[in-house]
Amino acid sequence: MTETTTRAAATAMGGAVANCAEESNGRVEARVFTMAEPLEPASVPTALPTLGLECLRGAGKKTAVSVTVRPVAEVWRVLFAAASTGGAYNSGLYGAYGRLAAWQSLAALAQSPEGLTAEEVEERVRGCVWYGFDAGTSWFERVAWDIGLAALAPDRRGLAVLAATDTD
Repeated sequence: MTETTTRAAATAMGGAVANCAEESNGRVEARVFTMAEPLEPASVPTALPTLGLECLRGAGKKTAVSVTVRPVAEVWRVLFAAASTGGAYNSGLYGAYGRLAAWQSLAALAQSPEGLTAEEVEERVRGCVWYGFDAGTSWFERVAWDIGLAALAPDRRGLAVLAATDTD
């Protein structure tokens, strides 16, 4: 796997959780990886801890990592809740702007190219395999909420990861 994260992609993926870092003491990690060969969905739980993610540093040795397939509706709810209500110590973007930030994060995690229609983005989002992950690493604060999401692109050659945590 090769990391292909751009600043624009990281900003777009992290839009729904940006308030925890901008208005509080939280952290956000948003990264994209590209594979030469398609990655089988069943291999993502094994691959995720090998990517060199800050949020998973030290996981897999003495610290367990949990990676499970999640329905896209659940991923949407997590992103919308984070965007609309904020993190542990901020107020979020509320309803309309929270929906917009969640939608933009979802589209970016699905690695949607610029210029797609809403219907095309939805099709791409539904073509992804979505994962939630958690680990007892020191990166996650475990104060109010922690988020770990990953999306395997429809062509199975791209893996986007978003992790966020907040503290006082």
